[in-house]
Amino acid sequence: MKKFKKIILVFILFLFIQESKSQQLPIFSQYMFNDYVINPGVAGTFDYIPFRMTYRNQWTGFSGAPKTLTVSGHSAVSDHIGLGSLLYTDVTGPINISGAMFSYNFRFPVSGKYCEWDKRKFLSLSLSTRFNQFAFDPTNETWYSVHAPDGSGAVDPVIPNGIETSFNIYHSFALYFYSERLYIGISALDIFATPNDLDILTYYEGGFTNNLVGQYNFLAGYYFPIDQSMNWAIEPSLLLKKTKMSDMQYHFNTRVIYQDLMWLGLSYRQFDALVFLLGIDYGQYFFGYSYDTSVSEISGYNSGSHELVIGYNFSIRNKKDNLRFRKRFEDRRRLINPFKEFRRN
Repeated sequence: MKKFKKIILVFILFLFIQESKSQQLPIFSQYMFNDYVINPGVAGTFDYIPFRMTYRNQWTGFSGAPKTLTVSGHSAVSDHIGLGSLLYTDVTGPINISGAMFSYNFRFPVSGKYCEWDKRKFLSLSLSTRFNQFAFDPTNETWYSVHAPDGSGAVDPVIPNGIETSFNIYHSFALYFYSERLYIGISALDIFATPNDLDILTYYEGGFTNNLVGQYNFLAGYYFPIDQSMNWAIEPSLLLKKTKMSDMQYHFNTRVIYQDLMWLGLSYRQFDALVFLLGIDYGQYFFGYSYDTSVSEISGYNSGSHELVIGYNFSIRNKKDNLRFRKRFEDRRRLINPFKEFRRN
């Protein structure tokens, strides 16, 4: 356990002293249902393969507002190895960012050898590579310089006259600690890039460059049954986000779950939005929906944001070790009941 604490301390120090430049990722209101997009260390930690597709329509009513589509999946391939992948496209006005991410994880137990299975604790270490294309297409966009406050109508030298694209490769690190109910993750996304400069929306003569900014995340959550029959549970979670160019922002979420089947939730994103969530996890199928209502000054100019998540949970024929079970009820109710005393065999 002392070695484990040292690993976490060194990793945290690394996050805060490492200078980074890379692309900031989109916002996800339902990060708790697909936390792989926040922390790739999640890959391969479940006893099933979660396939998820997310569509987000942000700031409805704004011309050129962000629209994001992601498709992801990950799986355990052995007792210690997990693999994951993510495809995405994010469109904001004339800017289109698309690409793919691939993750390799190594996980191992950090609890006692004879610990009850539901009390066992594990650590997952992840290395990810992301292939990214950044494109700028001003074809259908208004030249903002024409409407400049000074009325000069001068052409902005930073904005290209035609379509331009740039291809970059990024690398990320993540650490993910988990048990059957608790999870804590730290991730440094896109902290290494080749090259750092996009070479788009750049004006070297004027000293303006479009550099990429890394994102640091801290994620924590806990699943807590609230009645002895284990029909009801509550799951609070917290997400802290930080980039080199922005202050720390927190996302706090709580959802109430009925029989691991359906849930309602409420989330608050600091200085940005209040989020309402609902979802169903029926058999192999997954459905989640969220609605964001802005609480910032932008609230009077849009009608909120919508995010839809649909998925399918593929079974793993040969169950692996070092995994969390998807169903916390049914035949495992007796084993994980927090209101009874556990005894070792």
